[in-house]
Amino acid sequence: MKSGTARRRIAAALIATATAVAATACGGGGSGNAAANTISVSFSQVVADELPLWIADEAGLFKAQGLDVKLVSLSSSDGFPALISGQTQLASIGASEMVSGAAQGGDVSYLATLTPVFPYELFAKVSDPQQLKGKRIGVTSTSGSLYIATLEALKQVGLSPTDVQLTPLGSVTNVNNALVAGTIDAALSHPPATTQIEAAGFRPLVDLAKQNIPTSNVGIAATNGYVKSHGDQIRRFMTALQQAIQREKSDEAYSTKVLSAHLKVTDPKALHETWTYYAKEVLPDVPTPTVAQLQTSVDQLAPTNPAVKNLDVSTLVNASFLTAAR
Repeated sequence: MKSGTARRRIAAALIATATAVAATACGGGGSGNAAANTISVSFSQVVADELPLWIADEAGLFKAQGLDVKLVSLSSSDGFPALISGQTQLASIGASEMVSGAAQGGDVSYLATLTPVFPYELFAKVSDPQQLKGKRIGVTSTSGSLYIATLEALKQVGLSPTDVQLTPLGSVTNVNNALVAGTIDAALSHPPATTQIEAAGFRPLVDLAKQNIPTSNVGIAATNGYVKSHGDQIRRFMTALQQAIQREKSDEAYSTKVLSAHLKVTDPKALHETWTYYAKEVLPDVPTPTVAQLQTSVDQLAPTNPAVKNLDVSTLVNASFLTAAR
């Protein structure tokens, strides 16, 4: 479900977008080539899912395509409003934010999916998942990808959200730290944090990644207005992104170096496990968005967000800027 604050942010952003479109129609818009080739891209969590973006930036792949890409860290509740208001041109967001925002009237397209499965395991110190009843389970928010994955994990062990205390903690880092510290009883996580979590005595109860449930934990979104006016820039962006994916999959040394810098992790074992998990199990060769990936979020959000229920997610998927694998 979306909080009231998040709904107001999206509504305000939609009004701002309409105002900007009207100004452009009256002659207030227009930009030179330099401005057209400058792309601000938001991301909400410092997680390994974002590695292709970091590689494309730091290896100069965006620049090689004639693009000036600026990566901007925004919370998951701010990413979608910033996108539709034009503060950013692309957003690295999860399917849940995409679906919720589109249901509120955002005219958007999902252009790529970097993480097409739930890359999580449910960790706790209990042996029977039923022992989690009444316990605190950490999530980042009540609308993000980790929240949707948590609902799926609870469903698989025969629990409902009302059986536990879902505790929003703001970020993946906060969730991981709270679990290790014991201030929550369970949470979903993934490498590299799983190395420290298991060392603290937690055991995995559910492995969602191995089940290949379609979703988009992280994907690339844009407004349809930007897609129509900047198709060439998007195509070049996706070319660089796909080159970065291949670099990640083929160059462990470089990939773990970039991961270490961003995740602030120096343990070689944890970095190797993280790279292996994402490059070999999670990251697709071609980051193709699909209806099924978005539908998983619709199914989980619809009971508490009626606006999502009748959303036609097929209108959101646009894979036309990707190059097929050779």
